[in-house]
Amino acid sequence: MNPAFGFQELIVIVILALVVVGPKDLPLMVRRVGKMIGQIRATAREFQRSFDELGREAELAELRKEINSLKANNPIKEMERDFLEADREMMREMEERPHPRIARPMNDPEPQGGEALTPDPEAPKASAPAGDAGKPGEG
Repeated sequence: MNPAFGFQELIVIVILALVVVGPKDLPLMVRRVGKMIGQIRATAREFQRSFDELGREAELAELRKEINSLKANNPIKEMERDFLEADREMMREMEERPHPRIARPMNDPEPQGGEALTPDPEAPKASAPAGDAGKPGEG
């Protein structure tokens, strides 16, 4: 509770101070009391500022922890790493084992400039064109 001095209380305090201290030293005493109250207020403000600063530092530290945990546990980064690893693995497999339609066996020589590829003798022969198959008298 905040103590509140009314007008009557202030009059009583002034009269007591005048009687106890005397009229000659009263202004000096009031000045000292004022300085003391000012120092108390300055100390209270400094104390309040230090508590506010500690609170802000604690909040900042908590925010830093959250940011660092988000950076460390970033699901997008994990997915990116997984994709890069899968890509590297696929490239390794492609280098080790090329596609069968593209790759030529190492023991099969490549045809030279004018040399034509010979058809495989075991391959099924192509049937005659549709227009030649139905001619009577041939055969």
